[in-house]
Amino acid sequence: MALFAQRLGRLEKRNEFNITDHMAKAEAMGRDLVRLNLGEPDFDSAENINECAMAEIKRGNTHYCDPQGVMPFREAVAGFVSRTRGVEVGPDMVVATAGGKPPIPFSMLTYVDPGDEVIYPSPGFPAYEIWARYAGAVLKPLHLNEAKDFRFDAADLEPLVTRKTKLLVLNSPSNPTGGVLSRDDLKDVARIMLDKAHPDFRILSDEVYEKIIFDGRKHESIMGLPGMREHTVLMNCHSKTYAMTGWRVGYAVLPTVEEARMFRLWSISVYSCTQPFIQMAARQAIIDPVNDEIIKMMRDQFEMRRNRIIPELNRIPGIRCTNPGGAFYALPNVEGACQTIGATEFCRNNKQAPAPATMFQLFALYNHGVATLDRASFGRVGIEGLEYVRISMASSLEQLKAGVERMAAAAEDKKGFAEFIAKPDLWME
Repeated sequence: MALFAQRLGRLEKRNEFNITDHMAKAEAMGRDLVRLNLGEPDFDSAENINECAMAEIKRGNTHYCDPQGVMPFREAVAGFVSRTRGVEVGPDMVVATAGGKPPIPFSMLTYVDPGDEVIYPSPGFPAYEIWARYAGAVLKPLHLNEAKDFRFDAADLEPLVTRKTKLLVLNSPSNPTGGVLSRDDLKDVARIMLDKAHPDFRILSDEVYEKIIFDGRKHESIMGLPGMREHTVLMNCHSKTYAMTGWRVGYAVLPTVEEARMFRLWSISVYSCTQPFIQMAARQAIIDPVNDEIIKMMRDQFEMRRNRIIPELNRIPGIRCTNPGGAFYALPNVEGACQTIGATEFCRNNKQAPAPATMFQLFALYNHGVATLDRASFGRVGIEGLEYVRISMASSLEQLKAGVERMAAAAEDKKGFAEFIAKPDLWME
């Protein structure tokens, strides 16, 4: 009898956190690292938010609360979403969650039966593919094209949608690409889904980066389009917008009260409730206008870094990079660099080797001291020949410049790569 349940085989053992093991190993070998792998703002949560949480703790708001979320937080979320999406949302349609991730498994396990189809962006946040597989769905990755700035249009989506399509995942601005969907793009999505998908389809709209958008663009949400509120599960969190990654607080807005009750049931079954003092601090983040200025300052910093770093990446022989429209990531294409140093040929001739981009990622880490994330960290279905790495611009400009310089050195280091592949304990999966 096996120790582990068979269902664990549906979880992807290799994910975006695997690089941390390699980073620890590289540091133990004496390598100093520039960390461009982490999707965490290099800012602290605002003082008004911190003070609110401390005051709530001191007054004893540290006990169990409604698993759906405390009413003041849900009312703040409902008001914010109603104002910004132009639809009517009540607090009974809002569920507080312990971080931004829970609405992903909650949606997959609530709406998707084995054999139902789930369409999700690739490259995309890895939990989409992981939880769709776990739910027994038919995986239908919507591959995002570099030539389209990692957006997609009707021609890309329409062939994937059938009457078995139960769930479509959207993410704009996107992790890891920084791609941004326009209102016209979303109108096409709405038309296609209404015409071709399962009658009870749902759209999981991941809008975690809605406030981090560049070039004067306006964030667009599919929830605000005619007929879409009734089909949309909006997920959001405070991690990126308010630099509250460690607080672990987010929310989902459901199409109906009944569906919110189902998400509430998941909350009860998994973590009982989200800490009430943290919810009150999250409410403070939403309602205090001083935080709008703090968000603008962070966004301006990310945009400045983008404007400085993307040209530097594009000056590296063998690397090219689109200009992200939002979030704080860049996804440079390293196919040319992989060919230059010999990674492409090596992987072609060695079945034990991972993809060339993964080899470049590990080589750049161990030999040149820069930590990035490879393409395989963001969805693995149908990615053969797609050689990208993600860098996070949630680091100081000085760190970003140093990291890009190290990537440039790795991109031409044929001799170093030849020595690296002779150490299979560093790269063999």
